[in-house]
Amino acid sequence: MTEKEATLGRWHKEFFENIHLFVKSGLTESEAKSILEEFLVLSQSTPKPKVMEIFQEPERLEEIGVYTDIRPEPRDFMLKFLDPIMKKFKVEGTENLKLLDGVIGKYPVTLISNHLSHLDAPAIFTLLYNSGPEGRKIAESLVFIAGRLAFEPDFTRLGLYMFGTLLVCSKKDMADNPSLSDVMTKINMRAFRNSQKLQSDGKVISIFPEGTRSRDGRLMPFVDTVYHYVANKVILPISLEGTEKILPIEGLLFNQAVGKLVIGKPVLVGELTKREMESFPSHIEQISFPGTGDKKQFIIDNLALLVGSNLNKHKHGTYRNLYKGDVRETNQLISIPKKPEEHVVIIGSSNMSVAFACVMANKNVKVTIYSPDSEMVKQSNEEKRDVVHYPIYKLPPNIEFSDKPEVLDTATLFIQGTNPWEFDGIYSKIRTHLQKNKSPMVNVIKGFTGSKKGLILEDLHELLLIERDRLAVVSGACYPDQIMERKISGFEISAFEDSLIPKLKELLTNNYVFTRTAINSRDTKGVQLGGALKTVYALAMGLVEGYFKRELGGNVDNTLFHLSNRFFNEMVSIGVLLGGDPTTFNGLSGMTDFMLACFGSDTRDRKYGYDLAYGTRPEKITNGFYGLKVLPNLIQLDEKRHPIVTAAYRTVIQNEDFDLIAEKLQMQLAR
Repeated sequence: MTEKEATLGRWHKEFFENIHLFVKSGLTESEAKSILEEFLVLSQSTPKPKVMEIFQEPERLEEIGVYTDIRPEPRDFMLKFLDPIMKKFKVEGTENLKLLDGVIGKYPVTLISNHLSHLDAPAIFTLLYNSGPEGRKIAESLVFIAGRLAFEPDFTRLGLYMFGTLLVCSKKDMADNPSLSDVMTKINMRAFRNSQKLQSDGKVISIFPEGTRSRDGRLMPFVDTVYHYVANKVILPISLEGTEKILPIEGLLFNQAVGKLVIGKPVLVGELTKREMESFPSHIEQISFPGTGDKKQFIIDNLALLVGSNLNKHKHGTYRNLYKGDVRETNQLISIPKKPEEHVVIIGSSNMSVAFACVMANKNVKVTIYSPDSEMVKQSNEEKRDVVHYPIYKLPPNIEFSDKPEVLDTATLFIQGTNPWEFDGIYSKIRTHLQKNKSPMVNVIKGFTGSKKGLILEDLHELLLIERDRLAVVSGACYPDQIMERKISGFEISAFEDSLIPKLKELLTNNYVFTRTAINSRDTKGVQLGGALKTVYALAMGLVEGYFKRELGGNVDNTLFHLSNRFFNEMVSIGVLLGGDPTTFNGLSGMTDFMLACFGSDTRDRKYGYDLAYGTRPEKITNGFYGLKVLPNLIQLDEKRHPIVTAAYRTVIQNEDFDLIAEKLQMQLAR
C-alpha cells in the first residue's frame, strides 16, 4: 500500500465516525452512512476546476479565464450534507435583504464577511439559501473570491462548487511561487475585471476582507487589496459566529455547533455616477469618502465596523477599542464629542499611555497624545493607530497625536506617560507649557528615574516646578496589552490633594477597568515605589527562574513561590527605607502588582531576566533594567539586608557571572 493510499484510508475511516452526528440530527444509521459515502464519491469524482490548469499552462489564461460556475450536483448534495450539521445555526436580519430589491443588477453589490473556517463560504450560501425567498435569491447570485489553495483538497473543493468563484492569488502565494508571480498578477487583474462584469449581470461578489481565517475567532485587520472590490459599490455586511466550531483545524470530525449569521443593512460605500445617484434608493445609507486623509484606509476601517457591529464584543479584535466600554449596548461606537468635558493631553507615547488613552476615550473627552516624533505622529494620525507601540489596534476617533507643544495649553488634565529614560527628550520642550497651564497631572508609568529622588512625581515637582497639589499617581496590577484587549483590570489612585481622586476614578472606570482610592490616599511615594520596585524584583525573579530551569529542567514553581515571600519582604523593606508607608504595599500597586509582575505570563521585566539567565542580553530597555541601574543613586546596596536586589545588580549591571552569584544567593535565602 502506498503512503497516499494509507493516508486516504485513515481519512476515510475518521470521516465515517461522523455517522453519530447525522443520526443525532434525525437520520437513520443507513441514511447517515449513505450521505457520507456519497460525499466521498463526489469529492473524488468531482474534478478540479479548469482554472487550475493555468498554473501548468500560463499561456492559456485568456482561453480558460478565472471564473468557475456552479455545478448543480455538488451544490444540491452539499445543501443536503450541511443541513443536519448546521441545524443549530440561526439567521438574523433577513429583513435587510428586502432593501436590495431593485438594486442587484442595476448597481454593483459586494458581500463581505468575517472569516473563521474553511466552511464559511458554504455556510453563508446554505444559511442564506434556507432563510427564505429573498435569501435564496441572494445565495444563487453569489460569486466568491477564492485562492487557488482552496481548490486543492477534495473536501473544500466540493463546497466551492455550490456557487460561482473567481480565482485570485494572495500576496503570500505570489511570494512562495516567484516563478508564477507574473501570471498570478494577470490572474488578479482579470478577476477584478470579471467581477465588475458579473456584478452588472446581477451577481453578488463575495469576499473575506481579512484575507485569511482568524485563528482565535476575533476580527483581524482588513487587507487593503479589498478596497477595489468595495469602493463605489453597495456593500452587504455579513457577521458569522460559530462556523469555526463545526470543523476543527485538525481532523475531519464535525460538530453540531451553535452559531449564527447576521445580515447587516446594505450600505453604499463611496460614490456612483451622477446619473446612477439620481435613481439610487434613498433608504440605503451611504459612507462617503473623507475630504482629507487616507480614503482607502477610511473605507476599509468602516467596513470592519459594519461587520463588527453584529459580532459579540469579545470578537471585535483589532477594532475592539472603537466600541464604547462603559455602556450596556456592547456595539455602540465611540464618537468625537461635540462638547468634550475634558481635554486630556498624554505626555509621551508608550504602551501604558496608549492603553490609558483608550480607557479614557470611552468618556465624553478629547484625548491628545503628545510626542516630539513628527513622523510617528503623522503616520499614527493617518492610520488611526499607534504605529510604534500598538500597530495592530485601531484607536477611537477622539484620540489624536500631536508634535506641537502648544497642544498642552488647552489641556484640562495631563497624563504623564513617558518612560523614565525618555524624560529629557520629552520634557525639555514642554516645561514652560506645563508651568503655565495649572491643570492636574497624573503619572501612570511605573519605574525609577535617574534623579537623586528617583520617583516621577518628585521629579515633576522639584525639577519641573509642578505644584504638589496638581500631582497624582495611578497604578495597579495591569499589563497594558491586556487593557488594550479589554480584559478586566483595576487601578488605585493616590494624590497630594484628595479632591483630584473622584474625577480620576470617574475617568478611569468602565465595564472592564475598575479604579479605587489607594489604601493610603496621600501616600504617593508608596504607590509609586510599589510599581517601581516590582519591576526590579520581576527581573530578579526571571533570573532565578531561568537559572533553575536551565540547571534542573522542567517546572520550577515550587522554587519560585518558596522564594516569593522573601522577594516581597525585601521589596517592602526597601520601599519603607525610601519613604513609603508599609501598609500601602498591601494594595493593588504593591503585593498584587508584585505577584503579576513576577508570575504573570506577559511581563517584560521577568522575561528580560529569564533571557539573561540563558545567555541572551535583550536589546530593549525595560523599566526593571533601568530601575536596577539607577537604584544605587537612592540607597546603598547592602548584600546582607538586600541580597536579592544586590545579586541582580551585580549580574545585570556589572555583568558578573550569575551562576556563581546564584549559588551563594541560594544558600543565603535558604537560611
